[in-house]
Amino acid sequence: MLEEISLIAEVRSGVGARLAEPWKYCTSKALTTTQLDEFSAPTIGLLNRGKRFRAIAAYMGWISAAGPLKSDEIPDQLLDLGASLELFQASALVHDDIIDEAMKRRGLPSAQIAFMTSLLSGGPRFGEFAAILWGDLLYAAANSYFSKSISTLSNENSQRACDFYVSMQAEVAYGQFLDLSAETREISPNLPPRQEDAMEIIKHKTARYSVVIPLLLGAALRGASDSLIEQLEGFATPLGVAYQLRDDDLGIFGDQELTGKPAGDDIRSGKRTVQLALAWEMTDDQGRDYLMRYWGAPDLTPPIIDNICAIITGSGARRAISDLMNEHLEQSQRYLDAMPCDTEVKRQLAAFGSSLVNRAN
Repeated sequence: MLEEISLIAEVRSGVGARLAEPWKYCTSKALTTTQLDEFSAPTIGLLNRGKRFRAIAAYMGWISAAGPLKSDEIPDQLLDLGASLELFQASALVHDDIIDEAMKRRGLPSAQIAFMTSLLSGGPRFGEFAAILWGDLLYAAANSYFSKSISTLSNENSQRACDFYVSMQAEVAYGQFLDLSAETREISPNLPPRQEDAMEIIKHKTARYSVVIPLLLGAALRGASDSLIEQLEGFATPLGVAYQLRDDDLGIFGDQELTGKPAGDDIRSGKRTVQLALAWEMTDDQGRDYLMRYWGAPDLTPPIIDNICAIITGSGARRAISDLMNEHLEQSQRYLDAMPCDTEVKRQLAAFGSSLVNRAN
């Protein structure tokens, strides 16, 4: 669990302090923080919440290359990188919620709902467009903190970090496109939901930007060797998949009070998850008919969502997902066992992996 990892509270605190000043490096003579704060007022609370997994992953990458740190040794550049990753995630979430027409995020109104209700003259159109622009602002803020984090690196290490960061941004856009494309296709016996398609979305949309790239960026900032980078990628890749499998499970079965969004939200939005693909494979014709009729349908009610959950559980699909998560966690552990890291670092990496897969929110 995260509580077992040294300095997690310090990392969260240092990143949180930066997120309290998200526009610090975005201003100019023509643009002030006051103006950006006024723009952001309806939605800024979203930045105060979140588990900071990406910032913690960057810290894990750093200590993999540098060894354990003391509280007075956490470098500013690592905390700047953590802030950048959290701001980038916030940007992606804002745009994701617009696409999914989500009402809640982190226990608060999603950005488009917050903007829509912030003006008496506002409405859905204003809310959606303002949220798109705010997501763009968060994207700029993420880039500004990333630029700060690499400002003292050598040209070689700076270029390597930039390559990771840009590829992360591109992969999220591509993964989001795959997700959107899948959601627009009807489910039918001729076009069934497939596990390999769902895993491809996981790979690009979340696994790499949530776990893999943050770890590699943290290590790159510390000047990790190419061989260590390769080993870290081997460790992080199955871990990122397991992380998203858990996230999808929580998106269907999670406690709203813990996850901050309505239970069954992924069913409402028609997400083509591995849970859906396995349930389709493992249920009977009656179950498949029900999934075709209601997965992503606009007329969902809590009893219908309960019935879908019962199909996923009763078919054995939820148990299969749990087994799949554990398989990926074990694969990650095998890579960790072979890594030439300090014993304490390995312990912290193992605790980090366990916390991603066994979390309740």
